[in-house]
Amino acid sequence: MKISVLRLEEKIQQEDECCLGRADSAEKWTSDRTESMKVGRALLRRAAYRFLLREIMTAFPGLEKEYGGCRLLTDRGLAGSGDESSVIPFMKDVLGKPYLPGHPEILFNLSHSRNGYAAVVVSDSAEASAVGIDIEARFPYRELLARKICSESENRLLLEASSADEKKRLLNLFWSRKEAILKCEGTGIRQDLRLVDTFRFSRNCELHEEMNEAYTLVTCVKIIRKTGEEGKRPDLS
Repeated sequence: MKISVLRLEEKIQQEDECCLGRADSAEKWTSDRTESMKVGRALLRRAAYRFLLREIMTAFPGLEKEYGGCRLLTDRGLAGSGDESSVIPFMKDVLGKPYLPGHPEILFNLSHSRNGYAAVVVSDSAEASAVGIDIEARFPYRELLARKICSESENRLLLEASSADEKKRLLNLFWSRKEAILKCEGTGIRQDLRLVDTFRFSRNCELHEEMNEAYTLVTCVKIIRKTGEEGKRPDLS
């Protein structure tokens, strides 16, 4: 399994100078700040998918001939339509999870954060049946958010936290764990997050976590296990 993180602005600068030109001229297309922001989001989304495709082709070199020269977003998409359906070659299932048509053996997932990071996970392991990933910019502890997303056991841990910094750390972890788990399941956030207990999720799921000053990163891998084997439980330390 390969997990990679990239700052999207670096991706645009290094590989797609034309995108910078489009971004710089966004105000020429419209005086509407909302529309200009949509253009910027489309550019970052394009860079994220290019990053994902590069990582997939690195893991599966045979795909270079098939996808090496493909365009990931149409000009119309870059002009601010924000239409993710124009992403090529990725398709999305009925619940919105991306996949590569004709390559069910390639497991991957993508996430990008509001502070400009993208994270991808790619796996060809015979023991894995699905993967999900979430990267989020670090955010402050918010009591209202905690009440909306935390299960009883998670709320109990927050109440027992020794400091404000610890409560912040835990809430960031809980959010990213839930999103990674649901993306691995293929559903995304379509349910009450309080019902997703990060201490009682499927025993066939393993979590891999990283946290620094910029972001929280959680990857969830669903493992095909023999009867009696247990999954790797989350570590709160």
